[in-house]
Amino acid sequence: MSQITHKLTQLPPKTGVYLMKGAENVVLYIGKANSLRDRVRSYFTGSKPHALTALMLPYVRDIDFFITSNEVEALILENNLIKKYQPLYNIRLKDDKGYPYLRVTTNSPFPALKVVNRISEDGAHYLGPFVKSNALRKTVKDLTKVFPVRTCDLDLKPSGNNHRVCLDYHIGRCGGPCADFVTPEEYEKIVKDVMRFFNGNTTSVIKSLVQKMETAVAHLDFENAAKYRDQITTIQQAINPQNVEDPMAEDEDILGIARSGKRMCVILMLVREGSLVDRETYFLSNIITHSDTWLSESLTAFIQQHYSEAAFIPKFIILPTEIDSPDTIQDWLTVRRNQLTKGKLTSQVKLQVPKRGRKRQLINLAQKNAQLILEKKDATVVDEQSRLSDKIDLLGDLQELLNLPKIPKRIEGFDISNLGDQLPVASMVVAIEGQPKYSEYRRFRIKTVKGQNDVKMMQEVIRRRFNKSFQGHNLPDLILVDGGKGQLNAACQVLDELELADLPIIGLAKKNEHIFIPNRSMPIVLRHNNPTLHLIQRLRNEAHRFALNYHRKLRRLALKKSVLTQIPMVGEKRKQALLSHFGSIEQIRKASIDDLLSISQIDLKVAENIYHYFHEPKA
Repeated sequence: MSQITHKLTQLPPKTGVYLMKGAENVVLYIGKANSLRDRVRSYFTGSKPHALTALMLPYVRDIDFFITSNEVEALILENNLIKKYQPLYNIRLKDDKGYPYLRVTTNSPFPALKVVNRISEDGAHYLGPFVKSNALRKTVKDLTKVFPVRTCDLDLKPSGNNHRVCLDYHIGRCGGPCADFVTPEEYEKIVKDVMRFFNGNTTSVIKSLVQKMETAVAHLDFENAAKYRDQITTIQQAINPQNVEDPMAEDEDILGIARSGKRMCVILMLVREGSLVDRETYFLSNIITHSDTWLSESLTAFIQQHYSEAAFIPKFIILPTEIDSPDTIQDWLTVRRNQLTKGKLTSQVKLQVPKRGRKRQLINLAQKNAQLILEKKDATVVDEQSRLSDKIDLLGDLQELLNLPKIPKRIEGFDISNLGDQLPVASMVVAIEGQPKYSEYRRFRIKTVKGQNDVKMMQEVIRRRFNKSFQGHNLPDLILVDGGKGQLNAACQVLDELELADLPIIGLAKKNEHIFIPNRSMPIVLRHNNPTLHLIQRLRNEAHRFALNYHRKLRRLALKKSVLTQIPMVGEKRKQALLSHFGSIEQIRKASIDDLLSISQIDLKVAENIYHYFHEPKA
């Protein structure tokens, strides 16, 4: 404590960021202050104890600090240090899932659209985050009908591009910049419309298209007028029906918040041009304080962390209550907004706490949504804990049934799948405390066994799984093989060779669902409604499903290759190019000669061979 006392005397009365550290220099808490001396001393000497004092201070062993030029700089530094160190006693933002962004490669003469999971410092422009990944991908796909922008990864130059155009060009979803079919200036106008649309500025996009349609009609160009009309319809269908509209047409973020114990839910309602366009859900963890200031502290933490990563910041952020240092955060948000828009939006970002009217109604709506989502999540957690408890009880019953040395928390199941002697495969599935552990599933191509011999195949798989390179790494508490005495004895023989005979192992025979164990002639027979039997069956069936799916996949690939092999002048490289481009034999069958020629490896003669093979009657 003498070291802390000495540090307190060294703190300057200046703006900055402080770090409270525990044993071995572990960062416990990071905060900012107008006066480092007054703020940090208040933890130890203040007449009104800080909310964290009783919980954190007994572990504090050292205090470090950074002096900054102003409060905004302190805010940015605090946020960066929190992201770097993830301190135990700071509130942390956690999305309920990973949200996608739309990446627009504006650093290219012909920008491309790409759906990505994170923002990178690569010079591209990022739009988002968006809530629903599938909806974003569908919207991008639909909008390329209206705005023919490329989605490929080609590295294009302003001119002199000589690539073969792909299918998107032929169906009107790309202008063909890869073959210089569109100029950079024309293409830039299309990209700007796309970015305006995704920024919520759909009104100006539609207005522009209406003007083009009316101009086309005036010039009796009815074909292009119909094209613009269809584009307007597609955009209008892509916009969700709005429940909230405002003639003032401002961009706003509405924040609602609810708490249950140490967890908190934040609802972010996105209002663009006066219309409610989407809703995002976030969860805050490390809510330790129980003081009256928890709401403002949590909102402050959320705003700092969320808007430091956001690709767009609206002019108004509507809050349910006041937050810490509102003027400083407003200044920081304004700077961030200016940076994100490259100086196009310089007006002050405003934090508002409405007392009545439309904005208060939106806050109340967001608050109710946050409370409902948190209650639902709490109910789900309780239900999952109940199910997990039931499964652990069943594992205890299984331990007792099989006389195992410990509860089988890790069980590995093995199965063989083949059709005659064609493409034999095997699977290994893993359950941890009764729950599937998908990341540890494994698939095997049978390499050493010729013909149909499930027993020998099981031996190969067990040997490959438990060879010396794997010993000592996540060995199971119980092994389950699909089969009766033959498969079980074969597996036991391999385990004995590998000096792993002590590993518990059982076999489950499909016919009567009898359980076989080593060195016992009679099986264990359980009633068909026995929950312990159901636990084993589920794992066996999962191993069967995983093996069967792998076998079917290999058969489909083999079938594709065998069909294409019969076409003259189609070798391995051309087979791979066709399947990569079209995705399936059926799509290749439907392709025209021009479609086939869009692949660089296919010339006219080969395209004709492929087309005639699928369309001329076989002798």
